[in-house]
Amino acid sequence: MVDKFVLSVKTIMRRVFLMSFLCVSGFTTIKETKGTNQTDIYHPDMPEQHVKNPLLLPSVPVGWDTKDYKMNFRESLNFKLRRAPIPTIGSPWPKPQKYLINDSTKLFRLQRDKLGLRITRSDDCQTLQDAVQRYLDYIFTCFNDNYENNLRNVFDEDLRKKMLLSPELSVRDTILITSLIIHLKSCSYWPDLASKESYQLTVNTDGIHIVAEDVWGALRGLETLSQLVFCSRNTVLIRDTKIEDFPRFIHRGILVDTARHYIKKETIFQIMRGMEMNKLNVFHWHMTDDQSFPFQSKYFPELSEKGAFHPTLVYTHTDVKDIIEFGRQRGIRVIPEFDVPAHVLSWSFGKPELLTRCYGSGKVIPGLLGPLNPARNSTYSLLQELYREILNLFQDQLVHIGGDEVPFDCWKSNDEVAMFAKELGKIKNTSSDMKDVLKYFTKRFVSGIEEEVLKSKRKRRLVVWEESFRSNLPLPKNTVVQLWFSGSEYVPKVAQRNFSVIFSSCWYIDQVKPGSWWHAFYNCDPEGPKQSPNVLGGEVCAWGEHIANEDVLVKMWPLTSAAAERLWSKKNVRNIEEAAPRLEEHRCRMLRRNIPVGSASGPGFCITEGYSDEKKPRHQVLSEEIFRYMPLISPVNEKVFYAFYKAMTYSDIKLDKNLSISNLEHILSYMFLSLSVTDTYQNGT
Repeated sequence: MVDKFVLSVKTIMRRVFLMSFLCVSGFTTIKETKGTNQTDIYHPDMPEQHVKNPLLLPSVPVGWDTKDYKMNFRESLNFKLRRAPIPTIGSPWPKPQKYLINDSTKLFRLQRDKLGLRITRSDDCQTLQDAVQRYLDYIFTCFNDNYENNLRNVFDEDLRKKMLLSPELSVRDTILITSLIIHLKSCSYWPDLASKESYQLTVNTDGIHIVAEDVWGALRGLETLSQLVFCSRNTVLIRDTKIEDFPRFIHRGILVDTARHYIKKETIFQIMRGMEMNKLNVFHWHMTDDQSFPFQSKYFPELSEKGAFHPTLVYTHTDVKDIIEFGRQRGIRVIPEFDVPAHVLSWSFGKPELLTRCYGSGKVIPGLLGPLNPARNSTYSLLQELYREILNLFQDQLVHIGGDEVPFDCWKSNDEVAMFAKELGKIKNTSSDMKDVLKYFTKRFVSGIEEEVLKSKRKRRLVVWEESFRSNLPLPKNTVVQLWFSGSEYVPKVAQRNFSVIFSSCWYIDQVKPGSWWHAFYNCDPEGPKQSPNVLGGEVCAWGEHIANEDVLVKMWPLTSAAAERLWSKKNVRNIEEAAPRLEEHRCRMLRRNIPVGSASGPGFCITEGYSDEKKPRHQVLSEEIFRYMPLISPVNEKVFYAFYKAMTYSDIKLDKNLSISNLEHILSYMFLSLSVTDTYQNGT
């Protein structure tokens, strides 16, 4: 009987509370409002007018030794400790070309519902509009952090702690920025080699201004803006800043190998999100190799039907278009690579007649097929048709045709190819070897591609691996050579033939051993000591022999971030000790955007879900859903509102346009955990 009475009282209280809450809070006329407020409401147990100033970092009696990348307690006993440095706060990666903070202690605050957006361009630029919404979500997703670090507790020589707590900052004294203005001159649809990615970004009392000649520069500016902000106690803060920025190199990429291990489309999207954060603009897609042929060709479907690891592990035309479009929206170009004439064993599963049969001791070696057969006309016909399909599907100017690691032994063992070599010698009236056969293959293969390019009336440039250049193969004048085993000292030799260069030699992720290696990537430079206009840029290579879908992101980031700064920032930005704290912050930033990353500089930590304890719920807080239905909250009802927020958090319920009374009643039942009846009446409900 008592239980039933208590239950009845609770039911009555819930319903009375519900009706009064609806009346006081404005739920009687629910309207969806544009813009949300994630920064105005403070927790009752926090000082409303102050937050810690996270810009004042402790001065600790330790340094970071760049010789072995360990913490160094100065010169006493030469004791060192592997430990990541204290992350910076609101520092961008890669470092802008010109970066000025007018006053490091002067802060502005931002509120989404009070930030007006204006794009100064007469016609619509959908790419930019989509990006703005994406970045506003990044900027106003608050990961509150009290910016504590146990290194703040390091004692000095007098056993006195230095700066255990940062001085508090008055939020009421900060100026609210109410405008974001993007000045855009043009809006290209496709990014290309000539894309203009420069921008200017200013943050001051007049608001936030981004000036860019093309949309790609505006995207880079928005990324920088999202990295300048930080959050403390639900307040989004930003410094008084002026930036003028542009990339050092126009080609800044990642090679992803989807032939040795199949990489899911969703994982490729994650890779591209990481590229966007690091201002990389080229996704080099090494799609096929000896191990598998996952591209689902409409012209030759048997290549993937029998050549893919599994019939379901393929990339359809729709998949490819989705990936290209996902990259385009982020200023990322997708370059295909179908490596020939070697690295093609998987082609033989569906088209065995394409490859060369290998012989040993005068007998066919079962199962072993060598490079594409250069002696058959059918080989070149199929390649031209396949590349017609590739050129129609992929939009970028650059097309990678491989040309590396061509083994001659199989060709030599095959009588058909050997006779073909002799025929070439007769035509030239000289003796011919397999190098001449490779030159013939390259010339005829490239001619077929050029014929398809003329039909499509679109400009294309071929990319080849370093061996094709070293073998002096007949290549078009505008060919790009990708160096992978020679150092930057080899660049002048490529430049002598007026070829462009993509540099990758020191950026092989699969060659990295356990430990902190980002500094090796950071110190590598595509140009060496001298500047060369022939160097387009570089690519980090994620070859897939020992990198799978499950660990590619962790192995790729933040290691690739080091190369990204080398490719974007000034040549003289080389200070490891200055870069390390920024990289630590950037690592945490990527984790907060749900991109799995590995460690950078050793033991450390990231607060990825916001600070919490037994009294406080999770701090990725004050969700937009709540504010969408409660645009007006009076100070009197702040405690009631906070209880409502806590109920939302603990009940794990999200509101939508079809908010129902039953849902509200369910949520409000949790509020009695946070509010007593006395509190309820005192707050006017």
